[in-house]
Amino acid sequence: MIWTFLPGLHGTEALYQPLKERLPHGMATEFVNLPSKGKQDYVTLALQLHKELPVCKNDKKRLLIAESFSGPLAIRLAALRPDEIGGIVLASSFCNAPLKRGIAISVALLPLRPLFLVKPTRSALRHFLIGDDVNDSELEVLRKVMEEIPSSTLSKRVRTIIELMQDDNPDLPDIPVLILQAQNDNLVPWEAQSNLESYYPQAKTHWLEAPHLIFQRRPDECLRHIMDFASEIGSSCS
Repeated sequence: MIWTFLPGLHGTEALYQPLKERLPHGMATEFVNLPSKGKQDYVTLALQLHKELPVCKNDKKRLLIAESFSGPLAIRLAALRPDEIGGIVLASSFCNAPLKRGIAISVALLPLRPLFLVKPTRSALRHFLIGDDVNDSELEVLRKVMEEIPSSTLSKRVRTIIELMQDDNPDLPDIPVLILQAQNDNLVPWEAQSNLESYYPQAKTHWLEAPHLIFQRRPDECLRHIMDFASEIGSSCS
């Protein structure tokens, strides 16, 4: 089985380092980087990944592991490759805009790019993403990654999230799903997390004591749940 990691809003594999360091030696993995230019809507990104990701050989399966922004992307990619995807892991993610519909519509009408020309403060990064108890070195890694994202790309991805509607997501009744929820998430509200669980009732869900960046702050716990999940579906993902 190949583990394919899809990144969060930042779009790069850079923040997966804590998990990389803990993966068993010799495990087949792929770390996807999203395009930094061009369209950033889920349909376009899914079709691009479908085109670029090599097809698994010898009847092997792929486990999609998606953080935050890439959750809906993984769901759409699985719909394009239903025979290849053995399972999906959705971490700190959502299946509809994590805003009330009226607010989402109002925000979608705004020119978003100017909002992202000003880089987020360290206190904002702590509160919304990585937690108030993070050490300075971990915070600095996050800050550098966020500062490297072009404001135009970031605004497009945020608009993609704002325009996301629950009914746009495929059902995927035959693909096992694992949901890892961040209990202390100050970015994705409980209502959006609950909607994700309700939309995929076949999913196994674990709530972790963690901020939004659950893979960065709780890598050991996340990896344990993923490995247990992979073991459970192993008979069809070997």
